[in-house]
Amino acid sequence: MKKIKIRLPATMTNLGPGLHSLGLALDLYTSVEISGRTDQQIVLETSGEGANRYPISLKHPVVLGIGRFFQHLEKAHLGINIRVENQIPLQSGLGAEAAMMMAGILGANFLMNNLYKRTELLEIAAESIRPDHVVTTVLGGLTASLMREGELIYRTLPVTPVKLIVVVPQMDNYKLKPLPERVALADTLHNISAIPILLEALRVGDLKLLANVVEDKLNAPRIIAAINGFNSAVEAGRRMGALAVTVIGDGPALLALAENRHERIADEIRLALREAGVTARTWVLPIDTQGVVISAMQSA
Repeated sequence: MKKIKIRLPATMTNLGPGLHSLGLALDLYTSVEISGRTDQQIVLETSGEGANRYPISLKHPVVLGIGRFFQHLEKAHLGINIRVENQIPLQSGLGAEAAMMMAGILGANFLMNNLYKRTELLEIAAESIRPDHVVTTVLGGLTASLMREGELIYRTLPVTPVKLIVVVPQMDNYKLKPLPERVALADTLHNISAIPILLEALRVGDLKLLANVVEDKLNAPRIIAAINGFNSAVEAGRRMGALAVTVIGDGPALLALAENRHERIADEIRLALREAGVTARTWVLPIDTQGVVISAMQSA
């Protein structure tokens, strides 16, 4: 029986002003092992982050990805064994759900003898998941993507590896206000003008330059308003030497930029959030430049 193991990295999207376009992969992973069965059952085993989040297996993102693939194929799914080992916090803004759903699509394609090429699989995924998440988790590094008239357009962009501080507050009641229907022209122009400089800062690994252009004035305000203790976290990080502290994706994860003292800065931000009544976890992570890693094998 055929078996495949798929490892995909966490993703940081809505990267600064690059909303719904730019993504950066991080050195934190979900690993999914998928093999066929002789019956029509789906058997799911999970461990790590969010292992008990989906008590009904049919709602698990890997299973949803498999379902999306077979729906696109217009064919009933096969019996499948799934084993998930996940390091990425769920519903944090780090793309765990997108990575697992993409793993399901990749695994189902393998079991069907690789009917589709990578771009086609990314387009299948982009029907259900934002393209910036799926493109970044598959390609790794820094990516840009958009959907245009049903076609997925994407590129990998040059990036110099740096260490990033990631903070994930535990907020069970985290809820965002809807995006505003109208935004200020000045804020829109700010975001547009900052993107070229942000790309250059990432290309050369200039964190000081990146800190000057990482602010997003369109989406970030509603995220910041939903995170208790955000301003205290920013102040604590800056006191300890952080160049900037901002939000990741749709939150509540935070990103801190620093040239040194990474662990100390992470601790100070975590303590500031705790004083505001918010428990948080921290990581110091390099950029993942490899993207998806696939190992195919023959099971007994």
